[in-house]
Amino acid sequence: MRASLNWVSEYVDLPEVPREALAERLTVAGLEVERIESLDAEGVVVARVVAVEPHPKARNLSLCHVETGTDHRTVVCGADNARAGGLFPLALPGARLPGGELSVATIRGVKSEGMLLSQKELGLEGKSAGIWDLPPDLPLGADLALLVGFPDTVFSLKITSNRPDLLGIVGIAREISALYRTTVRDPDLSFPEVPPTAASLTDVQIEDPTDCPRYVARIIRGIADRPSPVPIQARLLKSGMRPLALAVDVTNYVLLELGHPLHAFDQGKLAEGRIVVRRARRGERIRTLDGVERDLSPEVLVIADAVRPVAVAGVMGGAESEVSAGTREVLLEAAAFAPARVRRSARAVGARTEASLRFERGLSPEMADLASRRYCALLSQQAEVAIARGAVDAYPAPARAGLVSLRKRRVAELLGVEVPPSEVAEGLTRLGLTVQDRGDAWDARIPPFRQDLGREIDLVEEVARLYGYDRIPALAPRTEPRIGRKDPREAFADRVRGILAALGLVEAYTPGFLPAEEAEVRLRNPLAQGGDGLRPSLLPGLLAVVRGNLEAQAPGVAVFEVGRVFLRRDGAVTEEDRVGIALAGRSPLPLSGKREHSPADLKGLLDALLTALRIENAALGEIEDVRLHPYRRAGIYLAPREGRGPRTLIGWLGELSPALRAALPGERRVLALELALPPLRMAARPPEHHPLPRSPASKRDLSLLVPQDIPEGIVRGELLAEPLVESAFLYDLYCGEGVPAGHLSLTYEVTFRDPERTLASDEVEAAVGRILARLQPLGARIRT
Repeated sequence: MRASLNWVSEYVDLPEVPREALAERLTVAGLEVERIESLDAEGVVVARVVAVEPHPKARNLSLCHVETGTDHRTVVCGADNARAGGLFPLALPGARLPGGELSVATIRGVKSEGMLLSQKELGLEGKSAGIWDLPPDLPLGADLALLVGFPDTVFSLKITSNRPDLLGIVGIAREISALYRTTVRDPDLSFPEVPPTAASLTDVQIEDPTDCPRYVARIIRGIADRPSPVPIQARLLKSGMRPLALAVDVTNYVLLELGHPLHAFDQGKLAEGRIVVRRARRGERIRTLDGVERDLSPEVLVIADAVRPVAVAGVMGGAESEVSAGTREVLLEAAAFAPARVRRSARAVGARTEASLRFERGLSPEMADLASRRYCALLSQQAEVAIARGAVDAYPAPARAGLVSLRKRRVAELLGVEVPPSEVAEGLTRLGLTVQDRGDAWDARIPPFRQDLGREIDLVEEVARLYGYDRIPALAPRTEPRIGRKDPREAFADRVRGILAALGLVEAYTPGFLPAEEAEVRLRNPLAQGGDGLRPSLLPGLLAVVRGNLEAQAPGVAVFEVGRVFLRRDGAVTEEDRVGIALAGRSPLPLSGKREHSPADLKGLLDALLTALRIENAALGEIEDVRLHPYRRAGIYLAPREGRGPRTLIGWLGELSPALRAALPGERRVLALELALPPLRMAARPPEHHPLPRSPASKRDLSLLVPQDIPEGIVRGELLAEPLVESAFLYDLYCGEGVPAGHLSLTYEVTFRDPERTLASDEVEAAVGRILARLQPLGARIRT
């Protein structure tokens, strides 16, 4: 943003400080001044070219005979737009210009008594096509410095994305007013209106108010094709815009002054003279003001008449409805568009403009009518126009002013300094807020141009900016040292990771995004195509890891992942931490040879995990899951510790179905399991430290005949129920010859120990007898 301080001074009295000091104060307050330019020229007057003739010795030069009202001169000129009867800036000998002091020169044998200037040579723009063709109503000999506002200083400002109000001269003036405690002046909005009404001349229809909250249309008649006055042209040039014609220049002038874009349509070129704000339809095209034919898609918001699009809303107007030399009636657009929609439209058509830059940052609908009034006021001051009475104001849902409370104690708590309450209230008021003191807090009503203020902390930041960040002392924070503690959920997840890594598995990290058809939870704004859903299971990611390793010809895969899944339960989105394991190909364990992973390996990993977590109430049961092989699958259930109540399904394990296996190289068998971590964490017990026993153990092998319908866990529980039994290790399971039908032979190595003394042989035998007595009701007995 380029801001002329002469322009700013129309709305606020500038402080009597060096411009460098003003720039530093603005920068410290968050309005960074990147560059300071000084513009000045002396000895330049308005002159008329009386006659133009070729240079006698140079074909690319001409001799211009000019008059200044007091004398006549001959000037050598190289511009091809010099014409007899035109008014141009003339630098007299001795004139001081941005490029240096001008002196009388002899060019190719002809004495040149001055120099006809372009906007570039005056320092108003970086590149000019020719000398400056001035409006015809200027008096001869007038001092051009007074007309263009020299001397002047231009600040190049870096505006943050949350402050679109600073993309206008009035916003910058308001900022200076608050920083230096001066009064800001409002722009003139008065203008005459004549019949008929605007509503009788046009109509506005908004198809979706979320795309366009407000659209104000005014009708102006009697517009003639004429250049803008020099002061308006000069201010546009200083701000980086090139003047075109009065009707269009004033829209750009208001854009730079208030920060709100406007657009002027030739009302006679609009079908049925009406406006429709809608999305583009497939196949529609538009030729924009830059002469480019652009294809439109349904994500582009357009301004249309009764037949076709006439502008890309908030981005650029269309060439077929632009204001031209023949325009006599203008429809002035002042609107507010949704920032995201303008951003998508600009990206879709490949155009970024001054207007889209502002709309993309968010402009208040309340500012639209103010900007249209300012346009009418300026235009009526410069030309004889007829402004239709009233406006067509399509505003389906008027915005309500925001109200934010600021507790007085929070200012000192957050800034670390005491700011006088009167200074806080005065500063916020000068920023345009309406502040009401209610004792321990202020209620601040937010003006429409400050869309960035919505929370208490935003107001505290405004107080800090006005008070001055440089006045806040830099002190080291004073805190009491505390030992950090990880969240129990994360601590348990780390515990599971450590156990599985110790079992020889490699941890994998996979993305949580899936195609929408595979997910229960969908994203409103996905980051990439095909990733518009959140995973309901860890299996797809682990399967991708297995596929990648097998395609790379890895002999085997043994991986696990601890991650979060996203489910929809009872209409609400639920997040859940889970652990998943996938095995395929050869086992990585030493001395395994070419043996591939088997279901026993997967079951062993589950048992090892549950044992390390000290979970004893888990068991396998039936489950229906189409992802698993129909005969090689099981659900993992958790029984209540008290032994009462239904079991809870906490996961599954098994071999993947042939359908999933078909997508893998060689259709390799994959074994997998998945467990929910929350119920595991509730059932797990913390590790316990037991000192090494001081007394020796006594071991006995017990071969038991057990009915097949008795779970092995029940038998093990009866063994461990004996107080002297330290452990029971099942090392043989047999059924066949020598074992009665309907029975299994289970052989355990049972360890007996008393922590205080050495057990006698008869004590061990007595303990074995008590175990057999417990097993007798189960139908279990010693195998002989």
